[in-house]
Amino acid sequence: MQKEGKVSLWLGNFIDEKTFREFMEIKYTDDGDSVPSEFKKQFQIGYYDMDFSEIDYIDKRSNDLQVLLEGFSNDYEIIPKLNEKYNGDMYNSIVLLYDFQYDSKEENYKDGHNELNYIGCVEYSK
Repeated sequence: MQKEGKVSLWLGNFIDEKTFREFMEIKYTDDGDSVPSEFKKQFQIGYYDMDFSEIDYIDKRSNDLQVLLEGFSNDYEIIPKLNEKYNGDMYNSIVLLYDFQYDSKEENYKDGHNELNYIGCVEYSK
């Protein structure tokens, strides 16, 4: 849910960038109505402001949160806080939703070789 000053993080592994981007893509009908992305469906997210989200796919998986999140907004502030929640697994796909506190029970998605895991939510300053 929308919550100013919070950022929620998901990390995962997808077989390639195209598959990851398709999983995250919000589509539209001919009438202009939005069709939720697989991400929104799988994690039961009704709404988030796309202007306050960042996603990325890296070619070489990493288990270093500093490497995974470097260059994202507020990285200097959120990396130390998220490190406390991070399990150290290898990942290549990153989703950050700013001003959003994830509160659903769905924490993991897995479909064949594609997976996305909710890591946690921390405070950040604007």
